[in-house]
Amino acid sequence: MNGGVLAKVAVADPECCPVSSLSEGTRITSVSQGRPMDGQVPVEVTTDDRFDDSVEARRVFSNESETVYRTTREADLNCACERIQQLGCPVRDVRAANGTLVLSFIAPNLEGLRSVVSSLRTTADSVRIRCLKHSDDALADADPILLDRSSFTDRQREILETAHRMGYFEHPKRANGSEVADELGIAQATFAEHLGAAQQKLMDALLADEPNGRSDA
Repeated sequence: MNGGVLAKVAVADPECCPVSSLSEGTRITSVSQGRPMDGQVPVEVTTDDRFDDSVEARRVFSNESETVYRTTREADLNCACERIQQLGCPVRDVRAANGTLVLSFIAPNLEGLRSVVSSLRTTADSVRIRCLKHSDDALADADPILLDRSSFTDRQREILETAHRMGYFEHPKRANGSEVADELGIAQATFAEHLGAAQQKLMDALLADEPNGRSDA
């Protein structure tokens, strides 16, 4: 299929992100960033409320419908927005609530989206896809799950791949647990232990809840 993938990604508690921490008690409706100067990037956040006096941000504008605060962050790739843009995907929109950023961008394809998610996961507690839409609407109703393959040990991946190749997961099975274990050269109990751990990781990804502070951003 041709065309890009419009993605909306929720990033929970990313490192070195003032926007994430500012949104713990107030919903942030938009974010603007300036050019780096002396290793610092100016950041403006717009809210439909006001921060309390303990927040380390300066109020620069306010009216009946919105308030704008200004703060700074370090100019490094621990910033979620910079990580996305470093991979060639300009960030279209940033919002935040309860410590979770919601970033919108267009990836060139699903493989490009996987690269972005993998990069974000190196500096964030969790990364979840909120919305995914292909330019020809082929994925408009999809509910994608992007697995972090690095969370599986080499042994777990070998066991899953061997069991799948031998037809262990088919119905009816083409191979039972004893036969797969023999192929791997391990005891059946060891096969069952590793398979159970790998399946638990798959189920965790499949059934994981959305992060708190879900936004329609």
